[in-house]
Amino acid sequence: MKDEILNFIEKQIKKAREFVMSKDLWVFLFFLAISATLWLMQASSEKGESTIQIPIQYEEIPEGFCRSEQLCPALEVTVSDQWQTLFKYHAKTAFAFLGYGFDTIKIGREKLQEGRNLIQSKSFEAKLKEQLNANTKIESYSPDTIKVSIFKIEKKTVPVKLVGKIRLRPQYIQIGDVTINPDKIDIFGTKETLDKIDSLETLPADSLLNDIFENTTQIVPLKKDDNISFNESQVIVDIKAEQVMEKVIDVVGINKKNVPANLTLKTFPAYVGVKCKVGVSNWDKVTPSSFTLVVDYNKINSKSNKINVEVANSAEGIFGVSLHPDQVEFIIETKTEQ
Repeated sequence: MKDEILNFIEKQIKKAREFVMSKDLWVFLFFLAISATLWLMQASSEKGESTIQIPIQYEEIPEGFCRSEQLCPALEVTVSDQWQTLFKYHAKTAFAFLGYGFDTIKIGREKLQEGRNLIQSKSFEAKLKEQLNANTKIESYSPDTIKVSIFKIEKKTVPVKLVGKIRLRPQYIQIGDVTINPDKIDIFGTKETLDKIDSLETLPADSLLNDIFENTTQIVPLKKDDNISFNESQVIVDIKAEQVMEKVIDVVGINKKNVPANLTLKTFPAYVGVKCKVGVSNWDKVTPSSFTLVVDYNKINSKSNKINVEVANSAEGIFGVSLHPDQVEFIIETKTEQ
């Protein structure tokens, strides 16, 4: 079986070799080449349409001005001519990197004025025709109008906005406000753009502001905006934090308010205890004078002999205040005339 397969393969190889060496193959290839040449000659003499790209170069704009929109990088020109000419144009475009491409269209300062400039693509037709065959016809341009907007650069100072939520470790508090340095930044752009901007945001910084339990300094990048420019790329964010401690003050006096001049309001007891939370740095500073406790005559319920004690005020940094007791008994006496 194996020998039969090998014999078959040898016969097929021999037939293929004989065909390749035969005169018939070379005659076939000769006439195929002639046919292809004649077809190409016929096709290249026919007319067609094609699109070529002409690069646009924008000269530097005057100092103190800026462009406010994306610029068109190239002008697409649809031309018609014989295919052999169109092939040459495409070859010229393909080898532009070697310096054989079409000349660049230059838009200089003489064509640009402050505001919105509309430049008709057809205005470059004379220069384009200098690079094209005399028989080549320009059919259309895309875009038909080149838009270039130039505006005077203005400055505006805006605050920096920190984007992100500060998350403190349990039993820790933030001390004071978050400080950002610099907290204001000068931005530059067109008046139209600057009028829409009230602040400059940072990139989301949640990961940098998580599990805060001590004084923390983080460098946070600013969010980029292609419509404006600014010199800073980042800001420094400072957060102060400390551990929370509980403090109990057993005796804090009760004040009275809205009591008529001819009456006396007495409470039993005259003092209550206060429990609160405060940062460790302020723990020693919390005293009875840190609280203002009151009972309000206007809130007396005639059906009860007790009145609520309220926290009218507490010192800065104190929170989670509770009173023990939060109600006291009272009596009202009429003042005797002397």
